[in-house]
Amino acid sequence: MKNKMLPCFRDLLVLAFALVAPCLFAAGAAAEEEHKGLMDVDLSAKTSPLAGDVEKGLSHLFAVLDDKSTPLSVSELQPMLDFVVNVEADPKDIEPAKRFDGRGICLRRDVSTDLARILKYFYNPDIPNHLLCPAVLRMSGWHKDSEFLARPNGLWEELPSLGENGPVVVRGSEYEVTTPDSFAEAYYGYDLNRLIILTRFQGKNVLISVSEQDGKSDVGRKGAILDDKRWDYFYSGLEGLNKGMIGWMDTFTYASGSVQIFVEQDAEAPRSTVFLFKWLKAGWAGMNVVQRSHIYDGTLRYVRSFSKVVESRDLTPEFLANGLQDVMSMPEARVDDLIEEYARNFEARFKNEPKLQDGDYAKVIRDGGYAEVLDENARRSVLALEKLKSLLGMETLVSMGGESPQPVAEAPAVAAEVAQRETVPGS
Repeated sequence: MKNKMLPCFRDLLVLAFALVAPCLFAAGAAAEEEHKGLMDVDLSAKTSPLAGDVEKGLSHLFAVLDDKSTPLSVSELQPMLDFVVNVEADPKDIEPAKRFDGRGICLRRDVSTDLARILKYFYNPDIPNHLLCPAVLRMSGWHKDSEFLARPNGLWEELPSLGENGPVVVRGSEYEVTTPDSFAEAYYGYDLNRLIILTRFQGKNVLISVSEQDGKSDVGRKGAILDDKRWDYFYSGLEGLNKGMIGWMDTFTYASGSVQIFVEQDAEAPRSTVFLFKWLKAGWAGMNVVQRSHIYDGTLRYVRSFSKVVESRDLTPEFLANGLQDVMSMPEARVDDLIEEYARNFEARFKNEPKLQDGDYAKVIRDGGYAEVLDENARRSVLALEKLKSLLGMETLVSMGGESPQPVAEAPAVAAEVAQRETVPGS
């Protein structure tokens, strides 16, 4: 009789905790607002609504993404594009209407590059997105049946004839695995559908990229942000959150969507604007616990890492694609050797990191055991990131083809990293 009652008791416990959790989260969120996350987020509690004609343009984009039979109307996008191109004030305190049952944010930043270079990086089938925004993505890739992969030419080759031939519209589906988030340091895997539009507006080349998550994510797993500026993260493989009393809970990203717009302001300078509308619903037991500050913090992390890659004068899209090919074609035995070296050096550098003193985490990395947690895809992803770091002149934990790894040292205290926050590049 007692055994039969155990599942019922656990269900009641989960229900009770689900009722209490929002209160716990509210307290945690208040503390989060006090120190403003990793990226020193400062959002006003009093937001202004996004203009109705801009909302209409966003709705049209998602309608075209969701239904291939819906034709693209560039005229419906003009108020939205006018807002993106010409808004002068920082739009961070303008809040888009709820979508996907989640709140949204607006972010605008400039980057020192032209649109052709952005396309050669970001929408190049030879370069996965996780190498372009390594602060927010651990792994990514296009699914094989994507229309995007069947294109005979690169999107950057369409730019010279944009004014003559009208918009270029391309679709595809992708998978992504995130890095640990800045609230509970969990990471997630999910699929998403994407719509890519190349067009011109007010004489400027414009790229519009629309994404919508396809179904619920995999269950959240425990990770740790060790050094966000150096893209150093820990992935335990264990389900749950790195967050005290709620660490055991099963969490998911239930829905998300984004409209990202790149506007080439000056090809000669060069200078482009990155504008992002983003919505997210995530939490547990079907409840959304995401605050606007969490979304904005993540987008700033994205922009900081994206800017570092595309603005680098020491790196080209061709060098990065060739470096990635070296990793992907590497024999498995060589991959295994490098990952064992990586795991040993990871332990040497981070063994005294407070976040990894937890019993489960310490057990994972002890005696190079981190290598056993990383599967084939994760191993090559680690090496691809190490290759990117080496090409950018950053510290690496293993040598990736001619470069020598930097001396292994213990990571600085987390408090020191927080105290030395920097402004996002391009802001």
